[in-house]
Amino acid sequence: MGAMHNLFTLLTLLSLITYVTHACFLTAKWNLYVISNIEDDIVAHIKSGDDDLGNHTIPFNGNYNWSFCDRIDGRTLFYGYFWWGSKFTSLALFDDELRGPCALNKESGQHCYWLVRRGGFYVSAYNRTFANNYWTFKKHWDG
Repeated sequence: MGAMHNLFTLLTLLSLITYVTHACFLTAKWNLYVISNIEDDIVAHIKSGDDDLGNHTIPFNGNYNWSFCDRIDGRTLFYGYFWWGSKFTSLALFDDELRGPCALNKESGQHCYWLVRRGGFYVSAYNRTFANNYWTFKKHWDG
């Protein structure tokens, strides 16, 4: 009984510390940014299997960002649905495939940037101007 009580106390304390400090326990903290380079507002609906972050209007040169702790099994998935006028598209914003292009092993957490342009969606581990070669094209707008 004493060992189980100590284990329970330890796990409770670790959970409390993680909650209070907003740190991730045993996994990486990720910061995702969706940046609009479109002159009109776009609407983004972001969700995962666990969290629905809702609809967000992103103005020209504006961004929507959020942070999360990666799942311990590495199977975190965030998906985005995007509307721009009569155009629509959906795509994975974070999954096992996208972890690679965005991972830099930073102590302050990992960062993944999405740039939304007239020509489509680009991803990078760096928040640099589009003229730089840091952006990887991922998908065109549908319709």
